[in-house]
Amino acid sequence: MNKDLTLAELRSRLDRLGAGAVLRISDHDYERLFGINEVAAAKAAQFARKHHCVSVPGDGSVYFRKSNPDAYRSVELGAGRAPNVTLNPKSVQRTFSRE
Repeated sequence: MNKDLTLAELRSRLDRLGAGAVLRISDHDYERLFGINEVAAAKAAQFARKHHCVSVPGDGSVYFRKSNPDAYRSVELGAGRAPNVTLNPKSVQRTFSRE
């Protein structure tokens, strides 16, 4: 018997994905979790973005792909790197910590 995927379980799986990894869920689970209209696609995309992923519809499935922070030089996706902003009267300097 197939167990239905829960939103909490999907959230957990997306959070554990490595950069570039893909998670596939069935159309049945997608429709049950997000709905079946154009609002559903927006809700799924927003949910994916919160977990640093993109959602891509496929044939009978929906795929979630984890973004690669290094490919986009994204501070918010980079683990352990937070921006440090130092204000200087003549210019603004931005550095990144590697802690």
